[in-house]
Amino acid sequence: MKIKEGRLYFIKDEFLEKYGQKYHLMENKVEKGTKRPTYFCFKDNKNKDLLWFVPMSKQYDKYFKIYNNKKQKINKEPNNFVFFNNIAGIKGVFLIQNIFPTTELYVQEEYLRKGQEIKVSKIIQREILEKAKNVIALSNRGIVATYTNLPEFIKEIKQEIIINKRNLSKLYNMGDNL
Repeated sequence: MKIKEGRLYFIKDEFLEKYGQKYHLMENKVEKGTKRPTYFCFKDNKNKDLLWFVPMSKQYDKYFKIYNNKKQKINKEPNNFVFFNNIAGIKGVFLIQNIFPTTELYVQEEYLRKGQEIKVSKIIQREILEKAKNVIALSNRGIVATYTNLPEFIKEIKQEIIINKRNLSKLYNMGDNL
């Protein structure tokens, strides 16, 4: 599957079973025939095999209240949320504090609405990327900015990438010997 930056995807249960509890990830659910959560995807600037996913929630009012409380408390705009009024007719929020890394191996499928790709506006994409990269940078400096231990999670995913590449290389080399 070709992963397109700025699109919405679902993550495989296999990934959540492997990393979900350890890194406090949201669980996959199906409610009224609809899968959730849906994730906004972007590629890592340095590692082409690393993908970043930001969960989307339809609980706009809940998170807007949390956002306002936090904004008053810290006296500036928090990096945790990106609100939107209309993505495929949905009002919701992207939860930056729940960002996580993974690879293409764990992407289940792209989120489609009535068979159509859902495009996130360039304005919303820029805001998500700006806030997400800021949160990643804070985490890299040892500042807790997410619900998970992001530096440890990144290290574990990068290690998995290395192991998968070695295994793939071994398979290719075995094919040459046949």
